Amino acid sequence: MSIDADIGVSVIVHEVNPQHQALYEQWMNKAIDAHQQFPGYLATDVVKPVGSQLRYAIILRFTSKGHVLAWLGSEVRQALLRESLPWLRQDYHRADDDSKFWFEPMQGRATVARWKQWLLSWSVVLPLSVFMPGFLAVLLELSDLHLPIWLFKVAVAGLVSFNMVYWLMPLTTRLLSRWLLR
Repeated sequence: MSIDADIGVSVIVHEVNPQHQALYEQWMNKAIDAHQQFPGYLATDVVKPVGSQLRYAIILRFTSKGHVLAWLGSEVRQALLRESLPWLRQDYHRADDDSKFWFEPMQGRATVARWKQWLLSWSVVLPLSVFMPGFLAVLLELSDLHLPIWLFKVAVAGLVSFNMVYWLMPLTTRLLSRWLLR
């Protein structure tokens, strides 16, 4: 994934009428089959409801935000939504680039607890801030470059930030999304 071509992500929230949960899940499988055939499709994650509310979160990943928007506005999706009217109370969606989804809440959800944001960020920053200076120092020594200490610190900060924004935080939040939203 390059910096200028972030993966396109859509979070779709469906609130389901309780008496139609089984029909909704059958319909959802049909919808997943449909968007898997759409250009640019990469992956689907379904977060099933926890607790008494029947609120599903479907996370779609496409190769670009443009592909996400094309799916969301497609006639195929609109036809699927018309079919789901009897069992769907709400269809909310948003689309963005993968790196912009760190801790933003979905509509109708409580925000992620601050202590969870801190713990997750800390668990990513700690190894980066411990190992990145040593790694960069070894690279500079091998290439026989001698940077002033202030420039070395700027380079370390840039590398830590880059790895957090474009690689580690999107990966970590995706892997721990259930825990974050509990």
